[in-house]
Parts: sequence; structure tokens; C-alpha cells
Amino acid sequence: MGILRSEGFAALVESVASEAAARATVAEAVEHAASLAGRVPVEIGLRALTRPEEHLFAAARAARAELRAEPGSGERLVLTRTGRARLLFGDQENSDQENSDQENDDQENDGHPVGYVHWPNGRPTGLAAELARLSTRDFDEAVDIRDWLAGLPRTRVDAMIEKIRFSLLHMAPVQLYTGTAHYGNLGKSSNLVGKSVRPDSDRCRLKSLAETEITDWDVRDACFLACLHALISSGPAVRAEEFSGTQLRPDRLLAFLRRKIDDYRVGRPPIDGLPTGQALQLLAETCAEGRATATAAGARPYRVIQGLNLNKRETLAHDPVTIADVPTAVVRAAARELDCPIPADFAELRTAFEAAMPALNGSGADGFSTRFEQVLHELVMVGTEAIGSDVGMSRGPRRIGELAAMVAADSPEAMEWTTTAFYCCVTPSRGFVEHFAAAADELPQVLRAISARMRYNGWHYLPHTIGMHERADERDWFFAPTMSDLTDWSDQHHTGHVANGVRYAIRVPFGVAMAGEHRPGMFDFRLMRAFGEPYTLDDLRAGTAVGELLRCLYQARVDAFADGAADPGILDFDNPWYQARYSSTLATAR
Repeated sequence: MGILRSEGFAALVESVASEAAARATVAEAVEHAASLAGRVPVEIGLRALTRPEEHLFAAARAARAELRAEPGSGERLVLTRTGRARLLFGDQENSDQENSDQENDDQENDGHPVGYVHWPNGRPTGLAAELARLSTRDFDEAVDIRDWLAGLPRTRVDAMIEKIRFSLLHMAPVQLYTGTAHYGNLGKSSNLVGKSVRPDSDRCRLKSLAETEITDWDVRDACFLACLHALISSGPAVRAEEFSGTQLRPDRLLAFLRRKIDDYRVGRPPIDGLPTGQALQLLAETCAEGRATATAAGARPYRVIQGLNLNKRETLAHDPVTIADVPTAVVRAAARELDCPIPADFAELRTAFEAAMPALNGSGADGFSTRFEQVLHELVMVGTEAIGSDVGMSRGPRRIGELAAMVAADSPEAMEWTTTAFYCCVTPSRGFVEHFAAAADELPQVLRAISARMRYNGWHYLPHTIGMHERADERDWFFAPTMSDLTDWSDQHHTGHVANGVRYAIRVPFGVAMAGEHRPGMFDFRLMRAFGEPYTLDDLRAGTAVGELLRCLYQARVDAFADGAADPGILDFDNPWYQARYSSTLATAR
């Protein structure tokens, strides 16, 4: 396999550093490096700069400072292995009052050198003093937060550490910066708990903090801890991802929480005169309450994701999707498969699916075990083509009737299921199939790989989906996704995405009612593009609407088995099925 494989993040960063080094001015080079050659919005990439670096960047821009390969006055540009542009100055790397011997600093200072700053008319007057003043300001703010933490009961601080540890262990990776320090749980640069670092590992910074007197903490660690705890307390734990790839520092977080509170249309609490740490906590509590109120009133959160630095920005949409947002071809396909009139709304569609469910559980045709699998495949296929995608997919549990019975009986038995207990219906577009004309044997391998990963996702979310994650013990699990999202450049980090060209993606997770409760993230609708243009917000809205259509189908199926109907299960969409359907002969004839 190799048609779709990307270069991977490490190679991309090295290439971008080389390109940035060819820029004439420091400003151009910094923007090229910070945006990873335009793959990340520059305003987001620049938010990884420290406060002194921001000032140095502004000064270099104003003076039209040149970038050269030979040393100048001491300031230089580096692109770190984590993809962060840094403007290093003076003796910052070795004797800065913020500096410590943390291993994570190695990831920052030992990056790809880009070039040196040359001032056309000499270094601006007072620049060094201003950089020192800003560094001192950051240091003093962090000291104040450490003093605030030290004044709290140690049990409360330990609870904050544990909440962060628990959250990071059950969500996607993040890359965060506080001042000159890096904190993350993605790959080799990890220093937080996650897939690469166990909770009891000495590499985990949280373990070190839990075992150390607060007054002995590095001030950056104290600032990071207080800010991250406030951030994940202001909404769902995955809110930490909204700062991924950027500076997580008090002034930025205070402004962020105020904006969110305003978006949720609730009043800001008074924080004047409070210690910064306490102010952050109070704003976080108000923010969480405001978000809950807004979503309960019908606001629909969605996220735009930058795949290279893992930044995930949440926005609230106050206009619900309707059946008018579903691409016409998909609505017509549903009516055709159900042999019913075009539904006027989702309620009519749900009724049509309910009426058709006995027949959908009967035998299928054209290589499908049941009509349900055939109809599901058709709807996902038409949605894939209608939204201009290379591949579409939808996943779920194979034996939904059995799962519903277990959940109703409060039995955790389903948590013993393996990934084979889940399916993913993957549908390649005609254009995607044609792309493999010269290597047709690779097509079923790619589809099988995508399906396998999505089956793993279903297994991974299940404990939280069915509300039994607190009984999961050592069983690995993630928080079930609840928000639709749109991702750019997601083919550089994740092994499966690198291998299979998942450059642009839309994810629409949705739950169903089961055993009297909503079960989040049990199913989804996903789209990917390996080629062409990024998805737009209009595409995301259409994908979300198709997800709502599929939710009606899945809910009707769940309800049918809750009433005692025999569950034939989902038998298709495993490796042999994809191999048979998309072998060289069938793929060419398709």
C-alpha cells in the first residue's frame, strides 16, 4: 500500500523549516513556519508564541528585519519538532529565569534551525529591556498562581491533578504550551499521560507534581495546571483541545472564558480583585453552566479542527438542521428504498423507517445479508457522492438487540466485547475507485483498514456510550464524541490517516435512545477526502443533516428490537466482505 500515504508530520516539519529559511524577512519566515506553510490558519499558529516572542515578532515586522543564515544580533527562528515556531533571544535557552531541566524543553530548543534576525538599522532601542520585562511579567504571574495553589488544601490540588489525569487518559491527544514549556501526550514528545505515557511513568509531569511540594514546583507547571484545570472545568473535558497548538496562559484563558460566557448569553461573574487562579475557576464554573443552558435550549455545538496542531475550535449553531439540509439525492434515495413519498421532515422519515423495519430485517440482495445493510450502504454511498467525498462511512454495534437487553439489565457484559462486535459500512466514491485503476488490489486493503479503525472506535467509546465507564477498571476507553466536526490536514499524525490519505474529514457522531436514556456516540456518519479542496461549513451542515437521517434509521432499529423483534445482527462489512466486493474484478466492473 502506498498510493495514499502522506509524508508524515516529522518530514513535513523539516520541509517547512527549509522553506521558511528561504524567506527574505523574519516576518515572512515566522508566518510560514507558524502556519506550517499555510496548512494552519496563521492566526492560530502565531498563538504558540510566548508573550516576549510576540513582541519580538512585532518589532521584526515593523523594522522589516531580514532573515539570514549567519548569526546576527542573537535572535533566531526555530521550528520545533512539535511544529511550533519559536523566536529565541539572548541567553533565553540557558539562563532564563523560567528555565528548568525538564525534558520537554529539549523538544522545543532542539528543533529545526530556520535563520537569524538581522536588523537593517540595528536592534531597536529598548528591545532587550522590553523582552526582559515581558519575561519577568510571565514569571511573576506564574509565581502568583503557584502561591495561590500552595494556599489551597493539598487534597484539593491533588483532586485537580487527578481530574486532569483522568481527562487526558480518555480523550484525543493535545499539544499545549505555557510560556517556554511544552506539554503534550502525542508521540515521542509526550510528557503527559496518554497513549505514549502511562500514569505511573516518570515521564508524566502530573506524576512528578503529585509527588512534589507545591512550593517546589516549576512556576510554569503551576501555571499550566491551574489553567488546564479551569479549561476542562468550563465544559466537556475535550475543551482542552481548544488550546491545542497554542499558549495556555492566564490572560489568554481569561479572555477565552469571557467570550464563551458571552456566547452562551449568561452574565459574567465579578472577578475584580480575585487571585488569578480563583478568577479562572469562577469563570470556568459560569462557563460550564452557560454551555449546559445553551445546549439544553437547542444550540448545536460543532468544531473546526486543525489536524496538524490538533487545535479544535468549538462554535455554537443556533439554527437546527432540518430535512431541507439533507442533500436531495439522499432524501430521494431514502424514499426510493422505503417505497414511500418524499418525507416532509425527520418525523415523517422516522415513521417511514419504523414501518419498514420488519422488511429491512429480511434477506438482502446484491451481496448484502439483509435489506437493512443494503439500505444503509445505499444511503451512505449516496451521501458520499452528494457531498463530494472520496469515502463515506457509518459505524455501530453488530448486535444492537443484544446490547439493548444488556443495558436494560444494567449488565456490563458488553464491555467484554472485542472489536469484531462492531461494524463500519465504508463506501468509496466512483472517483476514489477509479484512482486505484493502476493498483486495484490496494482498494480493498484501504477499505478494510478504514473499517477496522472505525470498528475500534466503536469498541473504544462503548463504556462511556452505555454509561458504564466508571466500571471499566483497566479497560481502555475514550469519551464518546458528541459534536460534529470538520478537519483539515488530518493525514500527518495518526498512523491510519497517514497510510490512507485522510487529509480532510467530517465526523458526525450521534446517539440513540436506549433503555430509557440517551446513549451518545453509539453511531456516526463520516466523510473523507484524500484529494481536492477542504470541506466547508456548508458541507459540515449537509453531513450533519445526513447524520440525522441515519439516526432516524438507527433509532427505528433500536426500537424494533426493544419491542422483542428478532435481531439478525449486522453480518456484512467485515474484511472478507470488503475483499470480495472490491476485489480487482468487481472494483473495475463497478
